[in-house]
Amino acid sequence: MKKLNFMKYAVIAVLLVGFAGCNDILEDVEPPTSVSGELALSSPEGINALRASMYSKIRENFGFTTNYFIGPSAFADEARIRPGATRYDNLNAAIGTSGTAHLSFWSNDANSNAYNIIQDANLIAGAIPDGVIPAELAAQYRGEALAIRAFIYHNLVKLYGYEPGNFGQGPEGNWDAGVVLRTEPVIDVADADLRARASVDAVYTQIFQDLAEAKQLLSGINGDNTFATEAFVDGIAARAHLYAGNWSEASAAAQAAIANFPGSLQDSQAGVGGMFFEDAGNHPEALFKIVINPNTENSTGGGSFVNNGPAGYTSDQWVSQLPTQFLIDKYDEDDYRLGWYAPCGEAQRIGAPASNCDAVNANGWSLTKFNGVKGNAVDDLPYMRLAEMYLIWAEAAGKAANDPNAGVAALETLRNARNAGPVPSFGSITEMENFILDERMRELAFEGHRFFDLKRLQRDIRNPNGSIKMFADSYRILAPIGNTLIGVNPQLVENPGY
Repeated sequence: MKKLNFMKYAVIAVLLVGFAGCNDILEDVEPPTSVSGELALSSPEGINALRASMYSKIRENFGFTTNYFIGPSAFADEARIRPGATRYDNLNAAIGTSGTAHLSFWSNDANSNAYNIIQDANLIAGAIPDGVIPAELAAQYRGEALAIRAFIYHNLVKLYGYEPGNFGQGPEGNWDAGVVLRTEPVIDVADADLRARASVDAVYTQIFQDLAEAKQLLSGINGDNTFATEAFVDGIAARAHLYAGNWSEASAAAQAAIANFPGSLQDSQAGVGGMFFEDAGNHPEALFKIVINPNTENSTGGGSFVNNGPAGYTSDQWVSQLPTQFLIDKYDEDDYRLGWYAPCGEAQRIGAPASNCDAVNANGWSLTKFNGVKGNAVDDLPYMRLAEMYLIWAEAAGKAANDPNAGVAALETLRNARNAGPVPSFGSITEMENFILDERMRELAFEGHRFFDLKRLQRDIRNPNGSIKMFADSYRILAPIGNTLIGVNPQLVENPGY
């Protein structure tokens, strides 16, 4: 593959708005007074390298690997530190006034910066010249870029802003600031400018606009879940509409994702227990996953590498974050999903067995969704699974109809596949919501949801013993922007309280 530099001078531009980075796979080919974005987009090799870079930067980004999956569990009540370990203890304890700062996706750190991914997506979506690659392929790549951009922006806005309709949640009254929106590629330094944070509503409008176009461009493209597909676009739409409180749209999008996904729910003990092992099921329920190559992608960079991969935090190496008894107690004894847990010594693939695991849960279990099958810190990363769509369908259908039992059929489908027992009849929307919150813990533990589920529903963040860790109206529910970014771009306004 021809190696080209399309980011070097974009870096100069993005630094102005608080994000920076470089593309390690590219070499300098032009003098320092020129811009190489056009050259990268002028050949099929360059376009394919840019597409690979967009996906690779998700893998390289600590905010979208270990932080994405483990952080929301550690910050809420699903995970706690193993005695003798240290990783994520700041999140467990919400130390100081900046607990949510440890969940950052937006920073001056090149390995935790979502805007580097957005820059690649913008180049693919808006700067590929006609005729360089076949029009059908160019349309597919544009659809993928729009889907990834929507996915990244949703993760940004749910961390730094309140959800639509929740602007009065915090102590400041009516705070609706979201994140900086950039939808045009930075090809020339002159394209860079300082921008203020867009409103949350504006960010969601852009997300839904991107997804509507991506769905058209990716219509019928569902065969390879290692790239953005139509089913993944539907899944992002379902998730974003759920957060926005658009219940009918969330329900419809979740059902569309289920219909367009070529696979189905695992429904055997072996199938459910082994679905996260690359040498067994290879993530058969993943609507989108990033595949990690242990031969080339385990030595440098950010989140998916030695010392910092999700497996290193949960089942290998450090075994620092263990499932709480509060989480384990959510399962019935015949639930196939208990196959996702194992005694620490058995779960570890390298190093000495961890000690003191029973100080966090009585069985001394660790979670094995990330398990080091291919080698420490190179697990494939499933960013969205089919099961989540049934959960969104159930919650959104009940709220859309103002009938707590309107989504029971979706819950029954999921729980039957997991051998988890019947679904009760709900007497109120609150009863339904509480049951689904528990079901989301059982199904989606350590997959990036718990803290954000509580936040979007304006629930207090509690410790595993039930004590209050952070009230729902605390200013710390929102992550701080930070002085470094504000110092570079004075138009950025800090979230209240920091």
